[in-house]
Amino acid sequence: MFRLLTLCLFLCSFSAQAAERLLVFAAASQKDALEEIGMQYEAICNCKVVFSFAATSTLARQVEAGAPADIFISANQGWIDWLEIKGRLPANESAVVAGNRLVVASAARTKDSFNILWRDRFSMADPQSVPAGIYAKEALQHMGIWQKVKPKAVFAENVRVALKQIERGDLLSGITYQSDLHGQKKLHAHFIFPENSHAPIQYLAGVVKESAEAKSFVQFLTSQPAQGVFVRFGFLSLSVVNTQ
Repeated sequence: MFRLLTLCLFLCSFSAQAAERLLVFAAASQKDALEEIGMQYEAICNCKVVFSFAATSTLARQVEAGAPADIFISANQGWIDWLEIKGRLPANESAVVAGNRLVVASAARTKDSFNILWRDRFSMADPQSVPAGIYAKEALQHMGIWQKVKPKAVFAENVRVALKQIERGDLLSGITYQSDLHGQKKLHAHFIFPENSHAPIQYLAGVVKESAEAKSFVQFLTSQPAQGVFVRFGFLSLSVVNTQ
């Protein structure tokens, strides 16, 4: 019995050591969807998928500084390009895995469109570096109101922080992604920005540390099961993204 127990412990230990660990740096806005996709992938691979979520800009700088990420998932093309220039990602190999839409989120029920941004302070991600903030500034500039509403904007370190400020009632409204409102009971999309008001919102995945498992996971993100999860959490599927 003792020998059998020892053998079982050895095999379990060996299996745990043999399982490859994938460290995925990913945009904070994809947290809920990617955690479910990660569990799906673990069921078909001999690996453990570990995520680190933050603003794309923060993660990109960590990757550039040598952080041990296997995969980097960005909320825009700009930070992918930057890491390619820095030599941390192979050029032109990152894959688009999902899309999104930009909205004004609020608990208010008044039907005053984006005019709610004039009523009080509102939250948005930092437009200097965070993709959600960059998209938001671009949309507001396109609509000719950026300079007018900028004094009321409260800049957050990432879009999920901006969302929390509205959820807590600290601010009346904020600019977030459509997917951030998935499962929300209090907040809704008060206004959806026209798609032509900003660059297409695309999430791209690139392999930082090349391995068969890392490449396989990126490919899995474009598969039907993973795409189904993205859509269920409010993202745009590749079929929609590719028509934009």
